[in-house]
Amino acid sequence: MKIAVRILLPTLLLGTSVAFAQENPVPPAAEAPAEKHIDVSFRGSLRDALKRIAEDGGLNLVATGDMDTPVEVRLQSVTAEQALRTVASTYSLRLDQDGSIFTLRPQTAAEKTASVAPPAPLMAPVPPVPPVPSISADDLDPKEIQKRVRDGIRRAQRRGNGAHDVVARGQSLEVKASEEVDNAVVYGGNLVVKGRVEEDAVAFGGNLDIYGVVEGDAHAFGGNVVLHEGAAVEGDVSAIGGTVIRKDGTLVEGSTQSFSGASIGALVADEIKDNLKQTLGHEEPEAAPQVAANVESKRHHGGGIVGFILRFAALFGLGFLGQIFFPARMKELSAEIKGQPVKSALTGLLGFLALIPITAVLAITLIGIPVAVLLWLVVPVVVALGLAVLASEIGLKVPVLRGRKTQAAVLALGLLILLTVGAIPGIGAVVLTLATLVAFGAIIRTRFGQRVRGFPEPITPSSVG
Repeated sequence: MKIAVRILLPTLLLGTSVAFAQENPVPPAAEAPAEKHIDVSFRGSLRDALKRIAEDGGLNLVATGDMDTPVEVRLQSVTAEQALRTVASTYSLRLDQDGSIFTLRPQTAAEKTASVAPPAPLMAPVPPVPPVPSISADDLDPKEIQKRVRDGIRRAQRRGNGAHDVVARGQSLEVKASEEVDNAVVYGGNLVVKGRVEEDAVAFGGNLDIYGVVEGDAHAFGGNVVLHEGAAVEGDVSAIGGTVIRKDGTLVEGSTQSFSGASIGALVADEIKDNLKQTLGHEEPEAAPQVAANVESKRHHGGGIVGFILRFAALFGLGFLGQIFFPARMKELSAEIKGQPVKSALTGLLGFLALIPITAVLAITLIGIPVAVLLWLVVPVVVALGLAVLASEIGLKVPVLRGRKTQAAVLALGLLILLTVGAIPGIGAVVLTLATLVAFGAIIRTRFGQRVRGFPEPITPSSVG
């Protein structure tokens, strides 16, 4: 009996502890939350790209130093830390981590040379850019080279006439880091792109160096294409008669081709000479690669519109002042233009022809030189007044604003029509020339609105009776 009690008591205690254990199970260890993955599609400055990554990934980030380099970042399903480390490695940034705080700054020259790795664990190193395959002269048909060069010149000429295109002939050209242009084309010089080219960048007879962004294609005919660290090209890259050189940290979304070899370079140079001679009308073949002895670099940034506005403002101002201070003379000019437009045009032509010998005669003596200078200052002013009168006549004939036409409205409407027609290629120059001759002739025929009316006959005693 005592033995049974001794065995029963420990058994009951053991069963009680097992029951409690089943009623209050030990909670399993909490699983660590999965890291957040983000997608990054950004184009802008390096600083803004880092800021976007930190905001999307919820990271604490401190960025210091010069980080205005234009970049394009496209990453999918990566952690924010991976994105930061990839961008830092690509653009030579020093990345330090203190707990949950990341610090980024540009590497010093010594750090770049020594390739000092950040103390934080890094992801797998980015592999270097593979070498660009080069096609030799034996592997390429000369007719194919000729076709590519001709097509490239035609495209460049078509795309080099826009309002925001930059073209250089016979000299090098640089698109600065702060500039954005549509197309950049160089004939007979080197092209350096540090800013942004929204379409194509092309160099004929020179090298193409890209530090910034080219959203279209990048081609060099008879030179090399060098993609420096941080460069991005969204289209194709090719060097015909040269080599495409890609450094680490560059982005090319299209194809990359090099057609090198001395024979290809000579063939490209000859083809550039022939095509530019035909299309640009140069007589000397030796001047074709330089494209012009008279170096021309054009940067169109809306100059046509500005010139139109300035001409309109000058003519409107002179015409309005003339109507205020010389109303009778302006009315006389208007009558002459309406009544004798052909005679006024012929008189204006003779007047312009006479200015040359008159100036020559006045320039012989010291006294006549100031008179000649004054003459050439006065003539443009009176011609502008005559054009304003002619524009007012045009404005009166237009069937708009009936019953509500003021002198200012009539003048403005006429000038707008006259200058708009004058801006039409070909016919515009003829119209403005005729209008100028009519205006100048009316000035001469009326002596600036002070026509000689003749002298009254003398009164004699016989006529009185």
